[in-house]
Amino acid sequence: METPQSGSAPSPAPAQVPPDIMIYSGQISRAGYDAVCNELKKRQSNRLVLVLTTPGGDPHAGFRIARALQHDYESFDAVIPWLCKSAGTLICIGAKHLWLDDQSELGPLDVQVKKQDELVGRNSGLDILQAVNYLQNQAMAAFRSYLVELTGGAGLSTRIASDISSKLTTGLFSPIFGQIDPMRLAEMQRATDIAFAYGERLNQKSQNLRRDGLEKLVVSYPSHSFVIDRKEASTIFTRVGRPEGLMAHLSTALYDSCKPNFNDDPPRVQLIVADQSNTDPSHSGEHDVDVSNPEQSPGGDGESKPANSADGEQAQQLRAYSFGFQAGRQDSDPEAT
Repeated sequence: METPQSGSAPSPAPAQVPPDIMIYSGQISRAGYDAVCNELKKRQSNRLVLVLTTPGGDPHAGFRIARALQHDYESFDAVIPWLCKSAGTLICIGAKHLWLDDQSELGPLDVQVKKQDELVGRNSGLDILQAVNYLQNQAMAAFRSYLVELTGGAGLSTRIASDISSKLTTGLFSPIFGQIDPMRLAEMQRATDIAFAYGERLNQKSQNLRRDGLEKLVVSYPSHSFVIDRKEASTIFTRVGRPEGLMAHLSTALYDSCKPNFNDDPPRVQLIVADQSNTDPSHSGEHDVDVSNPEQSPGGDGESKPANSADGEQAQQLRAYSFGFQAGRQDSDPEAT
């Protein structure tokens, strides 16, 4: 058995394969999940950067999308150039790192359910639960108020005052509680349980939620449209920050391109596979594209990269990808501007 010669140079570390890039713009739906699965057949890297812009949608589809990305890649980062609400936030739970720009928004995770006897419109799964909690608090406050008034003001004994207070409170709130449908209450509770169950499963791999992060997303915000910006998101996730370097170029380049597809269903989904030649030391730049140089403007880290560096080449490619994404939309939709 031969032994290595003393003083021999160590083997060079293998070059890191750049990540694939997936752009998802539109509703979170089963059609979106199918499109993601079709695009994943092209994957080349073991890492992914997901650029996500969505108003939300189906939480079941959101879970399947995040689960598919976790299955096919060792990890994925999520870049949010603009809005990512509801089921989009659920997908973000599966990401290893979140990158939120200055105009980025996440949203609460309270699952929406269809309104009764309505063709359109949805209610938050928390609406009826919050209503029950509110009525319970008001009923207890009313009982205490009656009891104090009858014992202190009227001079009645505690037993008699309690009996009268109970009857007054029951008479006041019974008609209101009688309007609550137990089946509807159970439906809302199940909707809330869905958000908890999916969030817990996705976080098992990403490990990016703080201890109370999931509970905060599901039950702690007063409305479904509540704005969760980067500062607020840092109280929910452990790894979240402003895009820097290539992430900043990606967010900036795709900010306008994703907006026209924001409400589309099926959504627009595109996977840009990693350029394996970037890991080859002999790479001579044959994949460079003729676009305006994004290094002219400062990145998120406050520094500019040389245009002929590896980062500079990939940043130029990201700008070209955004042009291609918008051009692809125009080809499929002649009325797109």
